[in-house]
Amino acid sequence: MRWRTGLLTASSALVLAGCGGGNEGTTRPPSPPPKIPAGVAAQLAAQADSVAALEPGTCAARDAAARFRAEVIASVARVPARYREPLMSAANLLAERLAACAEPTAKPADRQQKPKGHGYEKKKHEKKKHGKKR
Repeated sequence: MRWRTGLLTASSALVLAGCGGGNEGTTRPPSPPPKIPAGVAAQLAAQADSVAALEPGTCAARDAAARFRAEVIASVARVPARYREPLMSAANLLAERLAACAEPTAKPADRQQKPKGHGYEKKKHEKKKHGKKR
């Protein structure tokens, strides 16, 4: 009976070896992921970098984010379908985050001073000196 066990083990090993090795030549490697055209990628990357360089909360950042989103919308047809949704989502999120901007406030030095020589200084002086209005 030992020889039957040995024969069965040897034939099983041959069958298993044949199953694994015969299919290697016909299997194709996975296809590489689709690529975004170089010009489109370079343009969008440059605009994204310019938006990132701006200070958040400023109107310049808001406007740059809106221009970036418009450029993404214009370029989306040239982007592979696999990347369209993530790219649009990122552009929309960026524009949403930078939508608010604080307008610059007037500095105290920008206020106009009261004109001199029109009685203002005289009335001020008399009020201090005499304690009454004129």
